[in-house]
Amino acid sequence: MTGLLKYAAAPQLVRPVLVAGWRGEAGNIGERVVSFINEALDLQPLAEIEPVGFFQLSGVEVSKDLARLPDCRFKYSETAHLITLLSDAPSFEVHQFLKNILDLASKFVVGHVVVVSGFPAMSSHNTPSQMLANFSTPLLKDWLSGGAVNTAIDYSSPPGQKPPISTYLTWEAKQRGIEAVSLWQPVPYYLAPFTDETGAQKVVSLLRDKLAIPVDLEPVSESAQRQREKIAAVRQSTPEIEKYLTMLESNLSLTEYEASALAAGVRQALI
Repeated sequence: MTGLLKYAAAPQLVRPVLVAGWRGEAGNIGERVVSFINEALDLQPLAEIEPVGFFQLSGVEVSKDLARLPDCRFKYSETAHLITLLSDAPSFEVHQFLKNILDLASKFVVGHVVVVSGFPAMSSHNTPSQMLANFSTPLLKDWLSGGAVNTAIDYSSPPGQKPPISTYLTWEAKQRGIEAVSLWQPVPYYLAPFTDETGAQKVVSLLRDKLAIPVDLEPVSESAQRQREKIAAVRQSTPEIEKYLTMLESNLSLTEYEASALAAGVRQALI
């Protein structure tokens, strides 16, 4: 038996947008974006999907001596007509799990589902980049076309890998007639184990511009600036790191040793 979708509130929402993010992805992009919106707009609990039958409950994450079980929680804002979802990716019964998400979307007549994700890229955090996306309808592609999103290329998972949960949710939404898009922010590979603050800033800025989500960009911009300053400091003090970042910014390939050395240097700057 799988966990139930349990509601905690019954707000009056008019064609809300559902913004979803998953924990544990490259650069923690989805988690950072959704957590920032939840805090900035003081979103309230809406619903949760019970974890039974969906998640691997053995080997739970332990941080600062506290165990955190996998979960899936929805929050809402009546004033912003917004729903957010922050969840671990399910290990089992994925179809039923996504059905629960889309049942909630149908219940509140969601206008758009926007799924936020990140993927590792062999690039520098100083190199301009565009998000990739998967769209359920051509109209969404037209709506998001512009500088921030490269709508000419659909995101696809690496060869030999199964489609990621974000792509699967977008596809399932399409089958139910719900407009959905999964956004994929490139994350410099050396930031993949951390939170890519600059990448998260770009996504939040896009959501504010395209969805009119009333968030102040200053806090996330300040976090991005602090992270860039930490990397700049190690770059200035370590010629090897300077060399490898310059190579990436010049579109030159790194050897396995060089890539590992750069990742180790950035790690020391950020921990």
